[in-house]
Amino acid sequence: MFRKNSKPSKASGGTSSKALVPTIISRDLHMLGNIVHEEGTVDMDGTLDGNLRCRHLTIRANGIIQGEVQADIVQVYGRVNGLIRARQVSLHAGCHIDGIVMHEQLSIEDGAFIDGKLKRIDKVGTPAMLPQEKEDELSQDPPVRMLENIRLIR
Repeated sequence: MFRKNSKPSKASGGTSSKALVPTIISRDLHMLGNIVHEEGTVDMDGTLDGNLRCRHLTIRANGIIQGEVQADIVQVYGRVNGLIRARQVSLHAGCHIDGIVMHEQLSIEDGAFIDGKLKRIDKVGTPAMLPQEKEDELSQDPPVRMLENIRLIR
């Protein structure tokens, strides 16, 4: 009578609502530091001075990231100054990229601004990357360098 029902209810469709709710960084929020949300979705409309790692990232028109982005899927409407490493990258009209985009799949809309390098890779390191894959990646010629070694010349 007072036990928790371990079976999902039909009203919820058997899916946890917690898994469906994205982490939202609002327009008036300015963060300094790193965000790690391995299995989640991040909706970025504020400013981040640091690195971000998640499964799915959407950078809204007012969103700004100054640092490294690592995800499976990245959709950019705003600004990124740094490195983007993702399996699938979509650069929408009005976005502004200063840095390197490492990708497996890339789509660029007319009106997107890119000042940097686009590099297609067969297997991009993602949050779920295994330690052996990281060692293999470090042995590539030329080696992949982290954000601290990137210089943007204007």
